[in-house]
Amino acid sequence: MRFFLENLPTLKNLIPNSDLKISAVIFGIFKNENSTFDFLLTKRSPKLKSHSGQLSFPGGKADKEDESILKTALREWEEELGESTEHLEILTELDGLETGTGYHITPFLAEYKGNHAFSINPNEVESIYRIPFQDLENSPFYSVNFSQILNPIDPRKRIHYFQLKEGLLWGATCEIILQFLQNYSDFKRKPISVFPNIDRPPFFNPSENFQFDK
Repeated sequence: MRFFLENLPTLKNLIPNSDLKISAVIFGIFKNENSTFDFLLTKRSPKLKSHSGQLSFPGGKADKEDESILKTALREWEEELGESTEHLEILTELDGLETGTGYHITPFLAEYKGNHAFSINPNEVESIYRIPFQDLENSPFYSVNFSQILNPIDPRKRIHYFQLKEGLLWGATCEIILQFLQNYSDFKRKPISVFPNIDRPPFFNPSENFQFDK
C-alpha cells in the first residue's frame, strides 16, 4: 500500500465547534522492518463500562484541565499505554468524526518512534496490537446500511467492518482509518454489503450466519 503523506493538511489543533462531548485520539503509525507503515490499536479493557473489548485508538474525553485538544490526546496516550509522548511526532489532525453516542472525536495522526516498550494500564487497556496496513487489503471487509438498523442515531450512512485476526474492527476507529486511507493512500477496496445479523452493537458478526445485501 502506498501513502501520500506529503498531502497531509497543516496541524491546526483547534477546539471543535460542536455541542457534542469533545474527545481526541492518537492514530499512531510506525515504520516496520521493510520501511513501510503499520499502525497501533488497543483492545479496550473488559472492565470498562462503554465499548469494552473493542479495538480502538488510545484516547478519550477532554478534561477541563487540558490546555488543548492535542493535550487531551497526548495525556490519554500516556495514561493508557504508559509510554512517553516524546516518542511521538505529531503529523497532523485528521477530519473529526461525530458519533451516535454523543461525541466529537478528533484524531491526531502521529508517527511513533519508540521501541514498543509499553506499560499498559490494565484498567483501560487489555492489549496493544501492531497492525500491518496490508492486513486491511487482505482481510474480509463488510458494510451495513444504517437504514436497516432500528432507530439509528449515528449521522453516518454505513457501518464498516474489517474481520482481523485481532478481532472485529468497526465503529469510529474503523471510520477514521478508512477516511485516512481514502484520502492519503492508494486503498481502493469496496466493502461487501451485508444485512445486520444481531440486534445490538456492532449489529453485524461475521462469525454468525449472515446474508449479502444485493
